[in-house]
Amino acid sequence: MEEKYYWALGFCCGFIAIFIVMLIIANIKKKKNTYTEYDERQVLARGKAYKSAFLVLIGYVVVCGLLGVLEINWAELSAQMFIGLFISSAVFVGISIFNDAYFTSNKGRKSLLFALALVAVIEYLAVIFNDNAFITNGMANLCIIPIVVIVWAISIFVMLVIKTIIDKKAVEE
Repeated sequence: MEEKYYWALGFCCGFIAIFIVMLIIANIKKKKNTYTEYDERQVLARGKAYKSAFLVLIGYVVVCGLLGVLEINWAELSAQMFIGLFISSAVFVGISIFNDAYFTSNKGRKSLLFALALVAVIEYLAVIFNDNAFITNGMANLCIIPIVVIVWAISIFVMLVIKTIIDKKAVEE
């Protein structure tokens, strides 16, 4: 089989594994009754964040489509779609963080910081130990996704640090 079929098989297996893990976590939370609950203000702010992220994704897809029509091929289609997902999710998380709608009162920021650091380190190791080129025939390929994930994690980390600084200054005043 060609390498792309192995990649597709690995992607599908990884997706199924993540889905199963999410089902197990949801089942455990259901049994322990530890679902996160947001107040009305947070629900409204999250709705606005979802809307903004969706509009950013639509704009990104339109721009990618226009670039394709103009025959400006900057990345493979699969890489473009993953990049769009990361951009829109960063918009959602950023807007939610700055509107105090990302965390509930019982969920701390340290868990997110740890998860972001872990993701960034794992992806950094993937970049170091991957000997494939990020660009083939002048277009970014799927090997660039670990770099995109690192930028995504760092951007969310920076937004979280900025929000923490803003909150500390507000408490001091």
